[in-house]
Amino acid sequence: MADDRQKQIDDITKDPFEEYFIQGEPDKSDKAYAWQTAVGLQDVDRLRPSEYLLKTAKDNIEGNISIAEARRRIESYYEESAHHAPERTEEADKVSVRIAEILSEQSFVFAPTQYISIHARLFQDIYAHAGKIRDYNISKKEWVLAGASVMYGGASELRATLDYDFQTEREFSYVNLTMSEIIRHLAYFVSRLWQIHIFGEGNTRTTAVFFIKYLRSLGFNATNDVFARNAWYFRNSLVRANYTDMSRGIHEDLSYLELFLRNLLMGENNELRNRYLHIAWPETAHSGAKQHIEQHIGQNIGQSSGLLAVLDAEKVSVRARKNIITLCEQFGDERIFGRKDVMDALKITESPASALLKKMFELHLTEKITGAGKGKYQFVVLGQ
Repeated sequence: MADDRQKQIDDITKDPFEEYFIQGEPDKSDKAYAWQTAVGLQDVDRLRPSEYLLKTAKDNIEGNISIAEARRRIESYYEESAHHAPERTEEADKVSVRIAEILSEQSFVFAPTQYISIHARLFQDIYAHAGKIRDYNISKKEWVLAGASVMYGGASELRATLDYDFQTEREFSYVNLTMSEIIRHLAYFVSRLWQIHIFGEGNTRTTAVFFIKYLRSLGFNATNDVFARNAWYFRNSLVRANYTDMSRGIHEDLSYLELFLRNLLMGENNELRNRYLHIAWPETAHSGAKQHIEQHIGQNIGQSSGLLAVLDAEKVSVRARKNIITLCEQFGDERIFGRKDVMDALKITESPASALLKKMFELHLTEKITGAGKGKYQFVVLGQ
């Protein structure tokens, strides 16, 4: 059991498609980037595709099967009555292959109907409301807002608001704009599109896929690993771009999303760390994302209000709460740690250490660290 849990944790930091980028074969690289993006986008909901999905993806990349055959293989796999997948793995697998299929297609129309049809394709037989505009109001507790919610579009005005945003973007001219100006406008457009939240679930993945297709139609090469490796940051930046709490000096802030887009479209290497977006990060309401990075790296997250807010909101058990706070105090926000470090810090065995690592990741208290070995994490929640 301990080995199974560790394998799940190890898989978090593993890039199953890296070999195809190293080989440098254009056709394989293009397919691998589509799959890498498709799999990476599942992280917005903390979903993990199965090993079977990854094997199927590699068969497609190698040219053994077409992308349509890959989709049919995954759908047939889950039609078998005897098959029982872990919770939501079926969703992750089906949505991943469908995203890869859509990204492999050249066709695109900039229209609300295209946006809605992408949702329908991604979530057919997963959500009953696939491709349907919601007829009820929603709110969602956000980690980055310490449990608060963005104010989403009202159910009675969703289609009209969607049409208006598309029409406004269609009439906008990018002529003679600098890249910085283009990126700021694109950040504004995609943040407003996402804020409408016209579907009950699946808005971020739908928006990301549509946005990638739109960027390509504008001539940008959005086929790289930025979405794949920073899907959760992308979602959190959309949240911060649409949240205001004037009583606390917090205002809608596009700067985080702009940093993401500068990496995506300009090849910059801005540090995209989720902790910088949390409203409990020192002075987030008063400085841009670049200033956050420059001014606040290295601050300790010990008994932070951001951490405690998450633990309170999620009703974490007393023992787990105590252990998490102990790890925060010992590791801070700089140290990278794994299972052995947790075992040593808490004097516990492999099984509970693995379970705690998994719990902290699911609560968005930690983020995966690539390039540091298997199963490595850092804390992301910072307080005031």
